[in-house]
Amino acid sequence: MASGNSGVIDPGGYSHPQFKRVLWYLIGSTKGGVNRAKILELINSHPANPNQISSELKLDYKTIIHHLSVLAENGLIITDNKESYGATYFLTPLMEKNYNSFMEILVKIGKK
Repeated sequence: MASGNSGVIDPGGYSHPQFKRVLWYLIGSTKGGVNRAKILELINSHPANPNQISSELKLDYKTIIHHLSVLAENGLIITDNKESYGATYFLTPLMEKNYNSFMEILVKIGKK
């Protein structure tokens, strides 16, 4: 996925600059970015299933499912069992590695 010589490509398929662009898009440039950021922060503090996330963030379960799907499709989170109702979500190694970039984005958009 990397173009030119923008750096080493991570196992997730993104080089660091590309991953930062994905974060900017998902967190800083879309209507659901604030909720996605809350989900990432919660999962960083402790892995959780959709029902737990919904309860802790006081957001609709279907909203949580939508955001989890978007985050998973973009390589930010993974689950232990996608087909299970109580599937637990975790940050991907790539997201863990780039968590500081995520926090920088939150500061820049005024959410931290």
